[in-house]
Amino acid sequence: MRQGSITVIRTVKPLGRELAWGRRTVLFGSAGLLIFAPLAYGAVHPWSYYPMALAAGFLSLMVLTSGIHAVWTGPASALAWPRPPLWWAGLGLAALAVLQLTPLPQGLLEALSPGAVRLRALGSGCGLAAYLPLSLNPYKTGLESLKLWPAVIVFYLLIYTVNSRRQLVGLARLILGVALFEALYGFYHLRSNIIWGWKNPYGTLRLNGTFINCDHLATLLAMAALLGFGLFLARRETVPALPAGLTGRERLRRWSRAEYLEPRLRTYAWLFAVLLLAAALVFTGSRGGMLSLLLGFVVMGLLVLSRSSARAHLYLIGAFVAAALLYSLFLGSSPYLARFLDLNHQGRYFAFRGALAIWREFPGLGAGLGAFGDVFYRFAPVELKGVQYLETHSDWLQLLAETGLAGFALAAAAWLLFFGGLVRKWRERRDPLVRGLGLGGLAALAAGAFHALVEFPFHIPALALIYAAVAALVYLLLHHHQPPEYFSYASGARLARRPRALLAVCLVLALCQAALIVSAWRWWRAEAAAPTEIDSTRAPGLDPSAGDYRRALLDNPWNSRVYAGLAALLEREEPGPAAGSLEAAKLLQAAVYQAPASWEHRYQLGELYLRHFRDSPARCLPGALQELAAAAALFPASGHLHYRLGSVLAWAEQYYSGLVPPELRGRAAHHLELAVQLEPRLQKYLK
Repeated sequence: MRQGSITVIRTVKPLGRELAWGRRTVLFGSAGLLIFAPLAYGAVHPWSYYPMALAAGFLSLMVLTSGIHAVWTGPASALAWPRPPLWWAGLGLAALAVLQLTPLPQGLLEALSPGAVRLRALGSGCGLAAYLPLSLNPYKTGLESLKLWPAVIVFYLLIYTVNSRRQLVGLARLILGVALFEALYGFYHLRSNIIWGWKNPYGTLRLNGTFINCDHLATLLAMAALLGFGLFLARRETVPALPAGLTGRERLRRWSRAEYLEPRLRTYAWLFAVLLLAAALVFTGSRGGMLSLLLGFVVMGLLVLSRSSARAHLYLIGAFVAAALLYSLFLGSSPYLARFLDLNHQGRYFAFRGALAIWREFPGLGAGLGAFGDVFYRFAPVELKGVQYLETHSDWLQLLAETGLAGFALAAAAWLLFFGGLVRKWRERRDPLVRGLGLGGLAALAAGAFHALVEFPFHIPALALIYAAVAALVYLLLHHHQPPEYFSYASGARLARRPRALLAVCLVLALCQAALIVSAWRWWRAEAAAPTEIDSTRAPGLDPSAGDYRRALLDNPWNSRVYAGLAALLEREEPGPAAGSLEAAKLLQAAVYQAPASWEHRYQLGELYLRHFRDSPARCLPGALQELAAAAALFPASGHLHYRLGSVLAWAEQYYSGLVPPELRGRAAHHLELAVQLEPRLQKYLK
């Protein structure tokens, strides 16, 4: 072991002295986020994920400010900080997100992503400009980054502030306590689908807890059950063993003593709570969740096989899986287990295929984080009947489609290297707590990553946050030693010997966090003024006024839906040539520029041009036809769009043949025929 790359950090670390005033605040704040996020419907609504981002940002500023103070006032010898794990992955993914958001010269963008320029060039050219962002929806890219931001922050906050064995066990119990509450709450409301008095419109007779989607609750329960089973193994190894060579009667008499009986009762009572989590997972009906739990136990078994001293754990794992299955059947889980016989996964298969098609179109750097919902319509098959797919139902495939090979390779390499390093560290350890809880944590990390192959748990801010907390817990646990209490992991001693460089790093990080906090606050204010994001818990109210939309644009000029909403409002309030040909048209052109892959904006702009073509036929009619053609190209499975384009083309060729763009001449019959093929009921309108 090279002493230059390893540091021993005792319970009261040098940084801990500087953070004494704020350590508890940071720890309690992080714990509060881990509790709040799952209970707030998984933190999928603006009223939950914006406060989460702000809280995480302020907590990180506290740590960075304390670090800056320590660098400024303390000696360099006292700056023995842990080197942040996966810093290169975090920096790389952040740089990729910034690259997707930064307007680049059109020529450079065409070299990096020719598919993005081709898509922006559709229609009348509203999607083009001298400088263009790589993302096909910069607002969605920024929003997805904002939702993932708290998870990244909490991971590093825990790395830098947890400093004792008690805190590690407390963090594990906190995660298990939240999962146990979710299971009990879900069983209580299994028939009603009520969450905090709100009727879940997406609920079925499956266990949801406080999550809107039962598959997402399954991810939490799988990780918690594996973590809890690991804690059971750790507690079991600390139970005092009976002396060898006792007769049966003497053994029974010893068992009856409190010092032997009480620890065993406590340990197996804890196992019953873990059993309840596994049974609750079955009642979610999530096949991916159940398979991820089994995979987690398989990972446990493989790791146990690599250590001959723990082979007895294999029998415990097998017995627990069998007991969980029987217990769930006793509670009435047979209809949920029968879902494995349902092999109808057509929609999910088409979503997977669409994600791969998007990746082939944008192979290197992707279509833009969060842009899947816009681009997918271009590859959606007729069988989906226009069903909106905002997610791929596979986080890994969606990552490939939205960030390209660069983002996918970076994330996959980071996970494999991180997990592999933890496995190697686990094999070296002998501490019962580290061996048991570490084993459960490794299995939980593997189960979460596996479930992300067939679901989108990491697009749920609460699950991303909990997964990050489990990763930090396992990392700290496997580097923890007792007694005396200390951590052994790679240090930042080399950077600490250069205080100015370290100070610059802390200042840059603090400025970035401050900028993100300001952006999150302004975007939250814009969303409150003119709501555009899905929020099924929002009470019906008045529609936003023109003033609300304008205020929202001042705070968030990237949201294409605000431009489109204001344009539609102006059309309703001020119908006439002036409104149609001036401000509303400019607003919709801005919406197309911000989200060029959205067929709705293209269609809305084309219809606006048609309504006002008499004001300027030479300008409006060609633009209308081009935007309707762009809408049909972006959503080729829509019979309605082809019918509308074909009928308008037929009318224009009859009365304004000179104004029809050359590329669309003679195409009316083709689009009308295609419309009937896609939607046969349209045939009656062609007679």
